[in-house]
Amino acid sequence: MVVEDEYLIALELHDVLKAAGYQVLGPARDVDAALVMLNAERPDAAILDVNLAGQWVTPVAEALRAASVPFILASGYIAADLQAAPVLRDAVNVGKSWRPEFLLKVLGRELART
Repeated sequence: MVVEDEYLIALELHDVLKAAGYQVLGPARDVDAALVMLNAERPDAAILDVNLAGQWVTPVAEALRAASVPFILASGYIAADLQAAPVLRDAVNVGKSWRPEFLLKVLGRELART
C-alpha cells in the first residue's frame, strides 16, 4: 500500500514496487482515502508519507499497527520531528529522496519480520 500525496513521488513508488514484483494498493492521497482502502483490503505492508497535505498520517499508521501490517516511512521528517507520534517514532524512515534498491531492501526486511 502506498500513501503519498505528491503525485510524482506516488507514481515513482508505484513503478518501483511493480517492477520488483509487488502488487500495489493505492496510492492514497490522504488519510481518509487510505483508511477506506484499509477497510476494503488488508495490504501485506505499507509505505507512508508522514505529511499528507498538512495532515499527519498517524491514524493510518495506527490502523496498520492494529492490523499487524508492517509499514515504513518515506518522509523528509527526521526522528526528532516524529517523537510526538509514538506509532511513527520507531518506524524505519527511508527519507524522501530514497534510492529504489534501499527502499526495496528495507521493505523486504520489514515484510520478513512478520
